[in-house]
Amino acid sequence: MFRSIIAAALGASLLSSAALASDAATLPYQPFPEGYGYMNPVEVLALKGAVATGNQKVVRAHGWRMWAGIMQPSADPAWPIWYTWPNTKAAFAASSGPGVAAVNARGTQSLIQISRSRLGASPGTIPVNVAKVPYYPIPAPVKSAYPGATSQCVSQDSPQNICDGAHFLFNGDIMIPTESLSQEGFDWIRDPRKPLYKQATLNAAHASGQHQLVAPQRYIVTKHMYWPVKAGTLTALPVWHDYHDASYPDYAGYETWPDLVALDPSGKSVGQTAPVSYLYGVYQADAKTPWPTVSAQAKVYGINDFYYHKVTQADWDSFDEADKAILNASSYWAYNQPFGPGDYLVTVAMHVNTREIPSWALQSVWWSDTPDQGPYAADRPSLPQAKGPWQHYLLTDSYGIPASPGGDQPVAMNPYIELVIHPVGTNCNNCHNRAGWPQGKGAGQASYQNPDCPNSLATLTPQSACLKPLTLTDFQWIIPDRAIK
Repeated sequence: MFRSIIAAALGASLLSSAALASDAATLPYQPFPEGYGYMNPVEVLALKGAVATGNQKVVRAHGWRMWAGIMQPSADPAWPIWYTWPNTKAAFAASSGPGVAAVNARGTQSLIQISRSRLGASPGTIPVNVAKVPYYPIPAPVKSAYPGATSQCVSQDSPQNICDGAHFLFNGDIMIPTESLSQEGFDWIRDPRKPLYKQATLNAAHASGQHQLVAPQRYIVTKHMYWPVKAGTLTALPVWHDYHDASYPDYAGYETWPDLVALDPSGKSVGQTAPVSYLYGVYQADAKTPWPTVSAQAKVYGINDFYYHKVTQADWDSFDEADKAILNASSYWAYNQPFGPGDYLVTVAMHVNTREIPSWALQSVWWSDTPDQGPYAADRPSLPQAKGPWQHYLLTDSYGIPASPGGDQPVAMNPYIELVIHPVGTNCNNCHNRAGWPQGKGAGQASYQNPDCPNSLATLTPQSACLKPLTLTDFQWIIPDRAIK
């Protein structure tokens, strides 16, 4: 019943792509489901036309279908389809070595630390990585219970870190991410003829003057964020209510949001208002001053208002040490208690990026207590076959359509995912257009903001002058971020 993992396979001296992607004892890989427009020839043609003409209604309707489709139940209905897919840990695993330690030996940074590494010089512009972010030290009980996962991947640059788990990655805060790949995407990265998970392949491509790698059309990559919810009590969740506009330059992560909702897995107090608190053991950027616990009177929602998973004992047994450390660190920061079987994981945010069209289809969703209000609720189609509360989420799209003809990109960001590191005024398409090799902070190197491309809302294409020196990795930051030596 469980997502494909790689721990068992890593003991072999040589790992094939298939061995890394799946295991006979795991839930079989399930492709994107039929009935949601994915790779429909008519819809692909319509998407190309919509991007060319700036037709937001068409791209948004498609984005909603991608979101609803990826969240449909798998063969084990307790998990969604994306959970059957290989993750980026598997995609960038060493091809041989003694167990999981071989994968973690490169000292993987948390996703937040990876994102911060893309900062470059940007004189006269709002920095794309904000300063003075909260400091999340690994809770002492987590270090004590999971010493390997909390010590093997630390470094001078990442002194507070947890290794990637077989199922979950480490975001460095309360959110629990997974980056999943379609089988076609995974196989492209692991292709033995041109292994893109190795820096040597990227170096050779750049040395030969190759300007752009081209992913297969059925490449899908997702970033999914869970929030831990404790059974038998109320759990607080911060909610985004458009607190700042695009000009706001400072930190606007969820720790600063004043509004909370409460989750009651029992359903007994749904609709009522109750006091809830969250955020424990977190510090200001100076790593000395405690970040205050956030408290509020909150409306109570039921677990069925979210996509969720109740963790069973069998699930828990399938998680490796790093998975358990990540889950427990998250729960201690959220409500100062450990996480275990019987507790819940709820979906708070997700990127779903597909290469159906050359300019990519980028859509991102987040849970909202006002899901029928504002521009991010627009153009939601009727999908009577879709199971689950997909309509309880808002959606932003980023298909490269400028805000006005010849102008910059509009703001398109996920408040849960982007605002824990970036300012409000960012755009997914602008960011991913820049993905490439060699990666660095200076001119002629790939980064989200550098002297070549200082404007974080500019309309870019692979032919843009500031991208010419690079070998572009076709919108995929995970390749330069995670490629191994």
